[in-house]
Amino acid sequence: MNANDLLDHALGQTDDLERFERELATDPAATLQFDRLSRSIQHLLDDGEAFEPPPGLADRTLRFVNESSRRQRTILDFTPSRVRFRWSDAAVAAGIFLAGVLTLLPAVQRSRDKLDQASCTYNLQRLGQALWLYGSHHQHFPTAAEVNGKAPVASFLAMLNDEHKLSVADLDSIECPSVVKAHNHQPLPDFDTLTRLHADDPERVKHILCTNYAYNPGYRSGPSNEIIPIAADLTSRIPLLGDAPQHRDYQVILAGNSPNHGGRGQNVLYTDLHVGWHNTRRLSPTDPDMYLNNDYKLAPGLSAHDSILMPSLAPSVGW
Repeated sequence: MNANDLLDHALGQTDDLERFERELATDPAATLQFDRLSRSIQHLLDDGEAFEPPPGLADRTLRFVNESSRRQRTILDFTPSRVRFRWSDAAVAAGIFLAGVLTLLPAVQRSRDKLDQASCTYNLQRLGQALWLYGSHHQHFPTAAEVNGKAPVASFLAMLNDEHKLSVADLDSIECPSVVKAHNHQPLPDFDTLTRLHADDPERVKHILCTNYAYNPGYRSGPSNEIIPIAADLTSRIPLLGDAPQHRDYQVILAGNSPNHGGRGQNVLYTDLHVGWHNTRRLSPTDPDMYLNNDYKLAPGLSAHDSILMPSLAPSVGW
Protein backbone atom coordinates (compact mmCIF):
# COMPACT_ATOMS: atom_id res chain seq x y z
CA MET A 1 0.00 0.00 0.00
CA ASN A 2 1.57 3.24 -1.14
CA ALA A 3 1.17 6.87 0.00
CA ASN A 4 -1.34 7.72 -2.74
CA ASP A 5 -3.64 4.87 -1.63
CA LEU A 6 -3.47 6.11 1.98
CA LEU A 7 -4.29 9.66 0.93
CA ASP A 8 -7.23 8.56 -1.25
CA HIS A 9 -8.62 6.46 1.57
CA ALA A 10 -8.27 9.35 4.08
CA LEU A 11 -10.13 11.67 1.67
CA GLY A 12 -12.88 9.03 1.10
CA GLN A 13 -12.06 8.44 -2.54
CA THR A 14 -11.18 4.70 -2.40
CA ASP A 15 -12.96 2.54 -5.00
CA ASP A 16 -12.64 -0.80 -3.17
CA LEU A 17 -13.18 0.12 0.48
CA GLU A 18 -13.48 -3.44 1.78
CA ARG A 19 -10.21 -4.53 0.20
CA PHE A 20 -8.47 -1.50 1.61
CA GLU A 21 -9.80 -2.17 5.12
CA ARG A 22 -8.55 -5.80 4.94
CA GLU A 23 -5.08 -4.64 3.91
CA LEU A 24 -4.95 -2.14 6.77
CA ALA A 25 -5.96 -4.83 9.23
CA THR A 26 -3.01 -6.98 8.18
CA ASP A 27 -0.47 -4.11 8.07
CA PRO A 28 0.05 -2.34 11.47
CA ALA A 29 2.58 0.15 10.02
CA ALA A 30 0.17 1.22 7.30
CA THR A 31 -2.59 1.53 9.90
CA LEU A 32 -0.40 3.89 12.01
CA GLN A 33 0.42 6.05 8.96
CA PHE A 34 -3.25 6.18 8.00
CA ASP A 35 -4.26 7.37 11.49
CA ARG A 36 -1.65 10.17 11.46
CA LEU A 37 -2.68 11.23 7.96
CA SER A 38 -6.36 11.30 8.90
CA ARG A 39 -5.74 13.50 11.97
CA SER A 40 -3.68 15.93 9.92
CA ILE A 41 -6.36 16.23 7.26
CA GLN A 42 -9.06 16.80 9.89
CA HIS A 43 -7.13 19.84 11.20
CA LEU A 44 -7.21 21.32 7.69
CA LEU A 45 -10.89 20.79 7.10
CA ASP A 46 -13.51 23.26 8.28
CA ASP A 47 -15.75 21.38 10.63
CA GLY A 48 -18.23 24.26 10.83
CA GLU A 49 -17.67 25.02 14.48
CA ALA A 50 -17.98 28.73 15.46
CA PHE A 51 -16.03 30.29 18.39
CA GLU A 52 -17.72 32.95 20.51
CA PRO A 53 -15.54 35.82 21.89
CA PRO A 54 -15.21 36.16 25.68
CA PRO A 55 -18.11 38.00 27.34
CA GLY A 56 -17.60 41.80 27.47
CA LEU A 57 -14.65 41.83 25.07
CA ALA A 58 -16.24 44.39 22.77
CA ASP A 59 -17.08 46.74 25.68
CA ARG A 60 -13.57 46.49 27.10
CA THR A 61 -12.03 47.16 23.68
CA LEU A 62 -14.17 50.28 23.10
CA ARG A 63 -13.42 51.57 26.63
CA PHE A 64 -9.65 51.09 26.11
CA VAL A 65 -9.76 52.94 22.76
CA ASN A 66 -11.74 55.79 24.32
CA GLU A 67 -9.31 56.18 27.24
CA SER A 68 -6.30 56.03 24.95
CA SER A 69 -7.66 58.87 22.81
CA ARG A 70 -8.08 61.11 25.87
CA ARG A 71 -4.60 60.34 27.35
CA GLN A 72 -1.91 62.92 26.62
CA ARG A 73 0.84 61.45 24.55
CA THR A 74 4.46 61.49 25.66
CA ILE A 75 7.70 61.01 23.81
CA LEU A 76 7.65 57.35 24.84
CA ASP A 77 4.63 56.78 22.60
CA PHE A 78 6.70 57.65 19.55
CA THR A 79 9.80 55.64 20.45
CA PRO A 80 10.19 52.19 18.93
CA SER A 81 9.94 49.26 21.27
CA ARG A 82 13.41 48.17 20.27
CA VAL A 83 16.12 50.60 19.19
CA ARG A 84 18.57 49.34 16.64
CA PHE A 85 22.19 49.50 17.82
CA ARG A 86 24.36 51.97 15.93
CA TRP A 87 28.09 52.63 16.36
CA SER A 88 27.47 56.34 15.89
CA ASP A 89 25.32 56.36 19.03
CA ALA A 90 28.08 54.60 20.95
CA ALA A 91 30.60 57.20 19.72
CA VAL A 92 28.35 60.07 20.85
CA ALA A 93 27.89 58.47 24.29
CA ALA A 94 31.65 57.94 24.62
CA GLY A 95 32.26 61.58 23.63
CA ILE A 96 29.80 62.85 26.25
CA PHE A 97 31.43 60.65 28.91
CA LEU A 98 34.91 61.85 27.97
CA ALA A 99 33.80 65.49 28.07
CA GLY A 100 32.33 64.96 31.54
CA VAL A 101 35.54 63.36 32.79
CA LEU A 102 37.69 66.17 31.36
CA THR A 103 35.40 68.70 33.02
CA LEU A 104 35.52 67.01 36.40
CA LEU A 105 39.26 66.31 36.54
CA PRO A 106 40.32 69.97 37.06
CA ALA A 107 37.69 70.35 39.78
CA VAL A 108 38.91 67.20 41.52
CA GLN A 109 42.50 68.43 41.29
CA ARG A 110 41.55 71.84 42.73
CA SER A 111 39.74 70.12 45.61
CA ARG A 112 42.80 67.98 46.26
CA ASP A 113 45.06 71.04 46.20
CA LYS A 114 42.77 72.83 48.67
CA LEU A 115 42.83 69.80 50.95
CA ASP A 116 46.64 69.65 50.84
CA GLN A 117 46.82 73.38 51.53
CA ALA A 118 44.50 72.99 54.54
CA SER A 119 46.51 70.02 55.84
CA CYS A 120 49.71 72.05 55.44
CA THR A 121 48.11 74.89 57.44
CA TYR A 122 47.23 72.46 60.20
CA ASN A 123 50.80 71.08 60.27
CA LEU A 124 52.29 74.56 60.54
CA GLN A 125 49.92 75.52 63.34
CA ARG A 126 50.79 72.37 65.27
CA LEU A 127 54.51 73.05 64.91
CA GLY A 128 53.82 76.68 65.83
CA GLN A 129 52.27 75.59 69.12
CA ALA A 130 55.42 73.59 69.94
CA LEU A 131 57.54 76.65 69.08
CA TRP A 132 55.42 78.83 71.34
CA LEU A 133 55.83 76.41 74.24
CA TYR A 134 59.58 76.90 73.82
CA GLY A 135 59.25 80.66 73.29
CA SER A 136 57.10 81.22 76.36
CA HIS A 137 59.92 79.76 78.49
CA HIS A 138 62.90 81.39 76.77
CA GLN A 139 61.23 84.61 75.55
CA HIS A 140 62.47 83.86 72.04
CA PHE A 141 62.16 81.10 69.46
CA PRO A 142 64.92 78.49 69.09
CA THR A 143 67.87 79.19 66.84
CA ALA A 144 71.05 77.22 66.20
CA ALA A 145 72.92 80.25 64.82
CA GLU A 146 74.95 80.68 67.99
CA VAL A 147 76.45 77.19 67.68
CA ASN A 148 79.96 77.05 66.30
CA GLY A 149 80.21 75.02 63.08
CA LYS A 150 77.24 76.32 61.10
CA ALA A 151 74.55 74.00 62.46
CA PRO A 152 71.66 73.50 60.01
CA VAL A 153 68.51 75.57 60.37
CA ALA A 154 66.30 72.55 61.13
CA SER A 155 68.30 71.93 64.32
CA PHE A 156 65.52 73.85 66.03
CA LEU A 157 63.54 70.57 65.90
CA ALA A 158 66.13 68.88 68.11
CA MET A 159 66.02 71.85 70.49
CA LEU A 160 62.24 71.49 70.77
CA ASN A 161 62.58 67.75 71.21
CA ASP A 162 65.13 68.18 74.05
CA GLU A 163 62.61 70.20 76.03
CA HIS A 164 59.78 67.74 75.23
CA LYS A 165 57.88 70.33 73.26
CA LEU A 166 57.33 67.96 70.33
CA SER A 167 54.94 65.02 70.44
CA VAL A 168 55.03 62.00 68.17
CA ALA A 169 52.22 63.57 66.13
CA ASP A 170 54.27 66.77 65.75
CA LEU A 171 57.21 64.78 64.39
CA ASP A 172 54.89 63.28 61.79
CA SER A 173 53.86 66.77 60.65
CA ILE A 174 57.28 68.25 59.82
CA GLU A 175 56.62 67.82 56.09
CA CYS A 176 54.08 69.39 53.78
CA PRO A 177 51.46 66.76 52.75
CA SER A 178 51.41 68.00 49.13
CA VAL A 179 54.79 66.31 48.51
CA VAL A 180 55.14 62.52 48.46
CA LYS A 181 57.72 61.37 50.98
CA ALA A 182 60.73 59.69 49.40
CA HIS A 183 62.31 58.68 52.71
CA ASN A 184 61.61 57.71 56.31
CA HIS A 185 62.65 60.02 59.12
CA GLN A 186 65.12 58.70 61.64
CA PRO A 187 64.58 59.43 65.35
CA LEU A 188 65.65 62.90 66.46
CA PRO A 189 68.77 62.83 68.65
CA ASP A 190 69.47 65.46 71.28
CA PHE A 191 70.86 68.78 70.09
CA ASP A 192 74.49 68.14 71.14
CA THR A 193 74.55 64.76 69.36
CA LEU A 194 73.03 66.34 66.27
CA THR A 195 75.72 69.03 66.06
CA ARG A 196 78.45 66.37 66.34
CA LEU A 197 76.77 64.28 63.64
CA HIS A 198 76.60 67.33 61.41
CA ALA A 199 80.38 67.56 61.53
CA ASP A 200 81.13 63.82 61.37
CA ASP A 201 78.31 62.29 59.30
CA PRO A 202 76.41 64.97 57.33
CA GLU A 203 74.66 62.37 55.14
CA ARG A 204 72.93 60.90 58.18
CA VAL A 205 71.85 64.36 59.27
CA LYS A 206 70.14 64.79 55.87
CA HIS A 207 67.86 61.87 56.69
CA ILE A 208 67.23 63.07 60.22
CA LEU A 209 66.40 66.69 59.36
CA CYS A 210 65.04 66.25 55.83
CA THR A 211 61.91 68.40 56.02
CA ASN A 212 60.31 70.47 53.29
CA TYR A 213 59.51 73.36 55.64
CA ALA A 214 61.71 76.45 56.00
CA TYR A 215 62.48 78.27 59.27
CA ASN A 216 63.47 81.79 60.28
CA PRO A 217 66.84 81.50 62.12
CA GLY A 218 66.92 85.15 63.21
CA TYR A 219 68.72 88.32 62.08
CA ARG A 220 72.03 90.12 62.55
CA SER A 221 72.14 93.21 64.72
CA GLY A 222 74.48 95.47 66.66
CA PRO A 223 78.17 96.26 66.28
CA SER A 224 79.09 92.64 66.95
CA ASN A 225 76.91 91.49 64.06
CA GLU A 226 75.62 88.68 66.27
CA ILE A 227 72.55 86.60 65.47
CA ILE A 228 69.43 87.73 67.32
CA PRO A 229 66.64 85.11 67.57
CA ILE A 230 63.04 86.05 66.82
CA ALA A 231 61.31 87.31 69.97
CA ALA A 232 58.32 85.34 71.22
CA ASP A 233 55.76 88.13 71.02
CA LEU A 234 52.16 87.35 70.14
CA THR A 235 51.56 90.98 69.17
CA SER A 236 54.19 90.83 66.42
CA ARG A 237 53.63 89.38 62.97
CA ILE A 238 56.96 88.05 61.75
CA PRO A 239 57.20 85.01 59.42
CA LEU A 240 58.49 82.06 61.44
CA LEU A 241 57.88 78.88 59.42
CA GLY A 242 56.67 78.04 55.92
CA ASP A 243 56.97 75.93 52.79
CA ALA A 244 60.62 75.48 51.78
CA PRO A 245 61.91 77.20 48.62
CA GLN A 246 63.42 75.63 45.56
CA HIS A 247 67.17 75.42 46.05
CA ARG A 248 70.38 73.88 44.76
CA ASP A 249 72.11 71.76 47.42
CA TYR A 250 70.78 74.03 50.18
CA GLN A 251 73.23 76.73 49.09
CA VAL A 252 71.51 78.67 46.31
CA ILE A 253 67.83 79.65 46.32
CA LEU A 254 66.25 79.25 42.88
CA ALA A 255 63.65 81.51 41.32
CA GLY A 256 59.95 80.85 41.79
CA ASN A 257 57.60 79.83 44.55
CA SER A 258 57.92 76.79 46.77
CA PRO A 259 57.53 73.47 44.93
CA ASN A 260 55.39 72.14 47.79
CA HIS A 261 52.15 73.30 46.19
CA GLY A 262 53.06 73.02 42.55
CA GLY A 263 54.61 76.49 42.40
CA ARG A 264 51.25 78.22 43.01
CA GLY A 265 52.35 79.76 46.31
CA GLN A 266 53.31 78.95 49.88
CA ASN A 267 51.84 78.80 53.38
CA VAL A 268 53.60 80.94 55.99
CA LEU A 269 53.24 80.69 59.78
CA TYR A 270 53.65 84.01 61.63
CA THR A 271 54.70 84.58 65.23
CA ASP A 272 51.05 85.25 66.18
CA LEU A 273 50.28 81.63 65.07
CA HIS A 274 48.37 82.89 62.04
CA VAL A 275 48.99 81.02 58.77
CA GLY A 276 48.74 83.02 55.56
CA TRP A 277 48.80 81.94 51.91
CA HIS A 278 51.10 83.91 49.58
CA ASN A 279 50.94 83.64 45.79
CA THR A 280 54.40 85.22 45.50
CA ARG A 281 57.56 85.40 47.58
CA ARG A 282 56.99 89.09 48.35
CA LEU A 283 55.84 89.83 51.90
CA SER A 284 55.84 93.63 51.97
CA PRO A 285 57.54 96.61 50.26
CA THR A 286 60.28 96.41 52.90
CA ASP A 287 60.65 92.64 52.59
CA PRO A 288 60.50 91.72 48.87
CA ASP A 289 61.61 88.08 49.21
CA MET A 290 60.74 85.74 52.07
CA TYR A 291 63.49 83.28 51.03
CA LEU A 292 66.36 85.81 50.78
CA ASN A 293 67.44 88.68 53.00
CA ASN A 294 67.35 92.26 51.74
CA ASP A 295 70.82 91.79 50.24
CA TYR A 296 69.28 88.88 48.25
CA LYS A 297 71.51 86.37 50.01
CA LEU A 298 70.80 83.08 51.76
CA ALA A 299 71.77 84.47 55.15
CA PRO A 300 70.07 85.77 58.30
CA GLY A 301 68.05 88.95 57.93
CA LEU A 302 69.53 92.43 58.17
CA SER A 303 66.95 93.48 60.76
CA ALA A 304 63.99 92.14 62.69
CA HIS A 305 61.70 93.10 59.79
CA ASP A 306 63.93 91.48 57.18
CA SER A 307 62.45 88.02 57.44
CA ILE A 308 64.04 85.00 55.80
CA LEU A 309 62.77 81.42 55.73
CA MET A 310 65.76 79.14 55.15
CA PRO A 311 65.53 75.47 54.01
CA SER A 312 66.16 72.78 56.60
CA LEU A 313 69.80 71.93 55.87
CA ALA A 314 71.03 75.44 55.10
CA PRO A 315 73.62 76.71 57.62
CA SER A 316 71.81 78.96 60.04
CA VAL A 317 74.57 81.58 60.18
CA GLY A 318 74.87 81.87 56.38
CA TRP A 319 77.88 81.39 54.17
